[in-house]
Order: sequence, then structure tokens, then C-alpha cells
Amino acid sequence: MDFPRIIMARNPIYFESIQIGEKIEGLPRTVTETDIWTFAYLTADFFPLHTDVEFAKKTIFGKPIAQGMLVLSIALGMVDQVILSNYDVSSVIAFFGIKDVRFLRPVFIGDTIAASAEVVEKQDFDEKSGVVTYKLEVKNQRGELVLTALYSALIRKTPSK
Repeated sequence: MDFPRIIMARNPIYFESIQIGEKIEGLPRTVTETDIWTFAYLTADFFPLHTDVEFAKKTIFGKPIAQGMLVLSIALGMVDQVILSNYDVSSVIAFFGIKDVRFLRPVFIGDTIAASAEVVEKQDFDEKSGVVTYKLEVKNQRGELVLTALYSALIRKTPSK
């Protein structure tokens, strides 16, 4: 069975069109116990702080917390969803790197997180592409900063005609 293909006209996103200071706000998302267990199965991160209630009760947190890399992954996905829904992303070549990741506060089951990313740097990579670096910030439902990072994407330059 062939399904009709829905094509939505979106503006392409090229290296030159991205401006330092541009900000992307992701939609909030609540972290669930299922998220934590699914991430544990996918990554083999069964550290008891995340998966063992009795162990977690004896820690400074008093209950299980989400894996930091889970929170980071969800946050990057939240930002990507905004980009994907607004732009033709065929010019995005690849995720380029991440650095200075800081896990500042725990994220508990039931916490709602929101991610934002701001363009903080642009660098030429070669004649056909450039690297765009974003500052990622993740806050919980109380407005507390729980995670920060710098991440980069390799993006094509506008094709010459």
C-alpha cells in the first residue's frame, strides 16, 4: 500500500543563515520511570542510584534519579524537534561534538524538564561547511538549572549557483 507523501515547505537551514544569539526553546517533557529503565536497557547503565529504590534511599538524593546522559539525550532531542518542525534540515551534515557537560542538579521521576539552546559560536570547517556551537541549558519545573553543555553541529554552507 502506498501512502501519500505530505511535503511541507520549510526554509533550508544553512551555515550562513544561522546567527549568533539565536535561541531555540524545546517543549517541556516529564521524565518517567519507564524512561529511566528503557535508557538502562539501551545503555547497560543499571547503576543502582537509578534503578534500585532501596539503594537510592541511602544516598544524598533519597530516591532514584535519572541518568545524566538520559537527561542530556532527552534535552538534545527536545531541541532537535523544534528544528525539525521548522526547517528543511537536509543541510545538517552531522552532530559534531559535545564538551563541558555539567550535571548540576538531579532529575527525579516526575520532574518536567525544558531545554533551550543558544548559538554561541560559528567557525568555518572547510569551503562547503561550518561548525555551529550551541550552549544547551536544561531547567526543571522549578526553573532550576539541572544541566549545561556546549554542543556542535556540522552544517553545509549555501550552495553556489
